[in-house]
Amino acid sequence: MTACRDSGGHTYKNLFLWLGVLGVLCLLPFVSSRYYVYFFTEVIIWGLFALSFNLLMGHSGMLSFGHATFFGIGAYTYALLTKKAALQFSLALAAAPVVGLFTSVIIGIFCVRNKGLYFSFLTLAFGQMVYLILYRWYDFTGGEDGIINVAVPQWLMNITNTYYFALAISLLCLFLLRTITNSAFGAVLHAIRDNPERVKFSGLKVIRFQLASFSIAGFFGAMAGGLYVILMKAAFIEYIGLEIGLLPLFACLLGGMRTFYGPLIGAVVIVALDKLLGTYTQHWSAITGIAVIIIAVSFPKGVLGFLKQKTLGKMST
Repeated sequence: MTACRDSGGHTYKNLFLWLGVLGVLCLLPFVSSRYYVYFFTEVIIWGLFALSFNLLMGHSGMLSFGHATFFGIGAYTYALLTKKAALQFSLALAAAPVVGLFTSVIIGIFCVRNKGLYFSFLTLAFGQMVYLILYRWYDFTGGEDGIINVAVPQWLMNITNTYYFALAISLLCLFLLRTITNSAFGAVLHAIRDNPERVKFSGLKVIRFQLASFSIAGFFGAMAGGLYVILMKAAFIEYIGLEIGLLPLFACLLGGMRTFYGPLIGAVVIVALDKLLGTYTQHWSAITGIAVIIIAVSFPKGVLGFLKQKTLGKMST
């Protein structure tokens, strides 16, 4: 009976904690400057991108070096549809994750049949293919110049409105990802991550579940890309580069890839390091990499994983 009460109390504490976090996020534009509203808008979008990547690495055990492909595809889909086809804002944004899903299914069919580093480097190879296509197709994509002055509705020209819009979309995506990872499908992904051979012997098609995970991650990664273009009002070829692809990996390592919310903590740290160190040096990414290595060595399960372990240790005593 005591265990049940403790479990219930712990659940209520978590509920109040996240309601408090949500309240702070909703009130943030009223108590902070325009700079910090912009900063946290970036954090929200990169957090969504990190969560989509963590579905692959943390929940499915697949390390992709080409996840930026879908971020870039989402960004270019929205930019091209509004710039070239003059499509409505809502339709263009809705098309971004759909095109990301379609692309991830095609790429995933070739990639998920490979394991370990073969899978990782194949995703990188496909990412470079997409990068070269967008880079060479100058008349359509703008090449290295990208697509600038991307149209957004007038009400999204205000950074506060953009913040609330990104927050609402990201919370919806977070809810969907949380539902997926807590479902029977998510349990199978965890089993595949821990012991794919046992899952295979149980009669389940491991490749099908991995392809589904890869495709869902591509869907939400492209959604983050579409939101980022709305914030930046531009799409650049760097969005498909390796540096963007490493960002969610760093976020997962920092926050805890075996946790659901850990990548969000990692995203806050990464964006903060970008803004803070970027004002002093052009080599902020190298410093960030060193910081990630130090934290990964100090906290092998990430910051949130470490805190959870400490909390469970106190509860057991």
